[in-house]
Amino acid sequence: MSESTSSQTMTRVPISSQRVVKPSAKRRRPPLACIQCYQRKLKCGRELPSCSRCSKTGNADSCTYRGILAKSSSVNGMLSDDHSGSAGVVTTSSRTPVSLTENPGKPRASPDRNGKMTHLKGQETITKFYGCSYPLNFYQQFAELRSYIVQIKSKNPMINILRDEIYPLANDDYRLRALVHDTVIEDTLRQLIPTKQVADTLTQTYIERFEIIHRVLNISAFMADYNRHWASPLCTPTSFLVQFLLVAAAAASFHPEICINVMSQQTVRDHALDWIEAAESWLNSSTSQPPQSWDTLATHCLLLVAKRANYAQEDSFWTYTGTLVRWAMAAGYHRESPSTARISPYYREMRRRLWMTIVELDIQASVERGMPPSVRMEDFNIKSPLNIDDDKLQESGQDPLEGMPLATFTDTSFQAHMYRSLPVRLKVCAFVNGCYEQDDFDRVLHLGEELEEALQDIPEWSTARDNPRQQKTTMYTKRLLSIHLHQYTVLLHIQFAIQATPSFKSAICQRARLEASLKILDHHQKLIQDEKVPEQACRAGLILAVINVCHEIYKDFGSHGKQKITPLLHS
Repeated sequence: MSESTSSQTMTRVPISSQRVVKPSAKRRRPPLACIQCYQRKLKCGRELPSCSRCSKTGNADSCTYRGILAKSSSVNGMLSDDHSGSAGVVTTSSRTPVSLTENPGKPRASPDRNGKMTHLKGQETITKFYGCSYPLNFYQQFAELRSYIVQIKSKNPMINILRDEIYPLANDDYRLRALVHDTVIEDTLRQLIPTKQVADTLTQTYIERFEIIHRVLNISAFMADYNRHWASPLCTPTSFLVQFLLVAAAAASFHPEICINVMSQQTVRDHALDWIEAAESWLNSSTSQPPQSWDTLATHCLLLVAKRANYAQEDSFWTYTGTLVRWAMAAGYHRESPSTARISPYYREMRRRLWMTIVELDIQASVERGMPPSVRMEDFNIKSPLNIDDDKLQESGQDPLEGMPLATFTDTSFQAHMYRSLPVRLKVCAFVNGCYEQDDFDRVLHLGEELEEALQDIPEWSTARDNPRQQKTTMYTKRLLSIHLHQYTVLLHIQFAIQATPSFKSAICQRARLEASLKILDHHQKLIQDEKVPEQACRAGLILAVINVCHEIYKDFGSHGKQKITPLLHS
């Protein structure tokens, strides 16, 4: 062997992540996998950019292994890795490489004010968000850093291997470890499923009375899974069984007359509590998804809805909603997804719905507990959910979605209108439960005017072609909108209404809170009379309205008003 040949041979150091073809071997087609993929009998990310095990780096012959989902680039992978492991990195920086789903020919949407200092990592249903104060996000400000890291990693391919040794794949154990089902919990869930006749009634009630208010599920997709369950019960995923039991538990509060089991001594409420307990046990023991995945967040929302409908664990409701808000923010649900994010139009819309549901649950819990809300309007920039029916949402669709005018009633009308009044409601909740020491009557008048505008903004939604069931759902939605908004009017005026010394300000606030309280009671009474809601299911603002009416009677009649107050409180 010549000196030059020997020198060339010495400089050709085999790269550990490549399969090396011997010179003497018979010529064959290029290898389809690097050595790690080949040993694991997996396809490599070379020709499959979205490979579930590896992804391309700046070096055309290298693969990296950091979790199941592919990273969008090795630069992001190196500088944004955290000990928990993560899905693909998608940044909102103007220097970010184009995502796999982005059309290079189209201009990108302008980033938000802090867009160059944030990361949304992952895709579709599993994401993580890192805000401006996250130190490693600052690397986006160094224009030459990306090309430098690509160059270094191409010359030193052992960097990725050493990184994986320092941050072992075990940190992604919720993804890499096969889910070991607790057979006891799974068998219990299947045994708790009611008969189809009962299930049909409860499911329909949930859709018409709860899902129309709390947008958690896609009704069309849920009903497709529901029908598949009855066609083949043993093939139903455990996660769907959990969601179905929570749906049934929430709806059970509307049907105290239903007999689940003739031989059982349990009431329907007892069954509902059993369903809630079993679902919560599965949620606490499940390792199939991280807390901030879409399925897990949705199931936790259903758990809260079911608990609240059955007056279960009310003391922990506010702390639970606060935790749920943080989980959602950790997944970036509070931010409008950038154009580079690998999130389809369908899931962008579902993220908006779920975020708004979580915020609504939290602000309602804050009102009932007398606490400030967990978020302010300045803490999120998510767009309003579209006013659209669920059958218009297709998971496989890639075209931008368009909503209907707000004057048109849809499956999302309640949430779309609640979004419009969210700023003033958050201000009222923070104002009433905050630590303001000075009376601010001007602020009360200003917020009261905004609430009145929101009440006037509720559409009529009356069309002659509506069927009776649709008319009931429309009227139910309209009354609940009014109840929720009047609740904040009562809260806003309490401070001045309870002043010991009568004044012009107190007189105005007393009248405003009394009228709002009576409106709430009137709407609840009509919901009961129209058989849309049973008495035990009346909840939002009811106790608040009753106590304020009683206080007004007490102030007007003094000790003589006790005889009038007692029967009202009992009712």
